[in-house]
Amino acid sequence: MRLLLVGACALLVSGCDSMGQKVDASRQDRCQRADWAMVGERDGATTGNETMLGDRYSYICGDMYNEVAYKDGFAKGFARRPKPTGS
Repeated sequence: MRLLLVGACALLVSGCDSMGQKVDASRQDRCQRADWAMVGERDGATTGNETMLGDRYSYICGDMYNEVAYKDGFAKGFARRPKPTGS
């Protein structure tokens, strides 16, 4: 019975490792293919929080993150946002 339990645990651990590798490969692929200006423009138009998102992309993508392109895109997207009207 113990041998069966140990075998099941080994399969579970190897499955988790394999899944982790797939997630990492997918994340790396998305970081390499990202159009950082377009990502920044989308974020600027919708969220308005450049620092938090830029830091997150930098952490996740490392050297693949293009901060200059992201900030330029963010400024374009932010400029498209509706301006609040004073009452």
